[in-house]
Amino acid sequence: MSGFAIVATFPLGTYTGHRRDGSADPFPDLARLHAALVNAAAQGSSAVLDRTGLRPSERAVNALKWIEQNPPSGIRLPRIVRLTGKDAIAYRAEGVIRKEGGRWVDKKVMRPISDGVAVDGPFGWCWDTEVPAEVKETLAELCADVCCLGEATSPAVLHVGEIEPTDVLKATATAFEAGGRRVRAPAPGRVDSLLQAHQSARPAKYPTLKQDQHKATEEATPPPVASGGLTELRYIRPEPELPAAPWQRVVLLELDAPIPHEQRVGWCVALHRAIISRIGLGAPALITGKYGRGVLPPANRLAIQYLDQSMVAVHGAQKPVLALLIPRDADSEDLFVLHQAVAGLRFLKSRYGERRIQFNGLGIDAHEFWPAPRAGYQRLWMTHPVAIPETRPQRGDKKHPGWTLADAALLSLGFVWRDDLGAVGTGSAKYRDVVARVKERGGNVLSARLVPARDADNYVHKLPDGVTAQPYRATLDLGSLSSARTLVAIGQTRHLGGGLLVPVDVPADAADLLEETAR
Repeated sequence: MSGFAIVATFPLGTYTGHRRDGSADPFPDLARLHAALVNAAAQGSSAVLDRTGLRPSERAVNALKWIEQNPPSGIRLPRIVRLTGKDAIAYRAEGVIRKEGGRWVDKKVMRPISDGVAVDGPFGWCWDTEVPAEVKETLAELCADVCCLGEATSPAVLHVGEIEPTDVLKATATAFEAGGRRVRAPAPGRVDSLLQAHQSARPAKYPTLKQDQHKATEEATPPPVASGGLTELRYIRPEPELPAAPWQRVVLLELDAPIPHEQRVGWCVALHRAIISRIGLGAPALITGKYGRGVLPPANRLAIQYLDQSMVAVHGAQKPVLALLIPRDADSEDLFVLHQAVAGLRFLKSRYGERRIQFNGLGIDAHEFWPAPRAGYQRLWMTHPVAIPETRPQRGDKKHPGWTLADAALLSLGFVWRDDLGAVGTGSAKYRDVVARVKERGGNVLSARLVPARDADNYVHKLPDGVTAQPYRATLDLGSLSSARTLVAIGQTRHLGGGLLVPVDVPADAADLLEETAR
């Protein structure tokens, strides 16, 4: 979070403003914010009265000039959606009166208008430098006097606080450098330019009646927009810190033939049993999943997943594989035991037959398993082939709606990152808290549906008492839980062949539509 920020909330959920060329302004830039604060300083509760009228106090001018010399280190932009897809035109009476056909006509002037943009949260401008106490106090006073940001139809509530920036200042950007967001900002001299423009529009000597009389050739002449003291800054999306991966390493064991969807859990169980058998007595809990009494099991242990050859060819595998997913907190001694068990494994037997299997030394960082998404595309995820809920549906009440399949999928995400989310409570209350925390991290279920399968038992190994096998397919957005390249599996069978998440890349605007539909 930032140390100091100005936050703008739009009570109507919309922001309306226009650029110089008349096009709709997608967001209020720093120059617009600064101008609104100058107006508040000149006409608000802190303004000073002298013989010429109201003017900004010296404290206000100093605070505004501080902004000119110290641009925000970051800005926060909410999700923005245009309200209309087409440009609109309005005909307005602007005092242009002409004599037509022997009568005076108040002419209507054609002007392009915009309904603005819809926003799902506040805008913000933050500073990571030390802001002088007097500047903080003065800006807080000025924010309270701002009634709108943009047009008069765009009421806003401004206050000082903290934000998490979505874009950060790149001070070294040049005009020849691509990327980022170009933002108008005040430069030294902007306050003086705005005050001078205001003074010029209000001359000390008013025109005489004769000078001010109507002329048939008169046109609407709005005062010129002050352009002095402006500059352009570049803000970019910061490189996100890689979130902690549930599994840190992926070890590939090559198979001699593909495995059908309905047999994958069975073959993963067979490999799991083979590894434990080769280790013998004293196999570590990392592999068996059986922990001592009073020991809280970690969120994830050794997982086994089937990966088609098309998924692993980029890593050098020539055949389909059974992948060992090593959890991030695995003990080195346990890993040595695991390596000894798989190094000499040559054949694998299950109820479906026999397969050749071989460890060829292929291992990949789980953070870098999948290829990166293409530019302009957003990565979503799909369960492959299916996932299994980990609990029975929770009962709804007056406070909580009924439990849905989407809730079950979000809970499965939360269980994978359980050690990071810090959920509280017990039973149903804890499950709902996990779901809420996943949503806070941007997790979302875009679609979820049950898969009618007569052989549903093929997709599970063991289920807790009272939980039935309900295979489902879902499309998910992992938000900030995971990077775009991390290998992840979810659900009750994530450790034994189920709930694998495979990437689905869609154009960013299409992803926005899917997110809206899912709400």
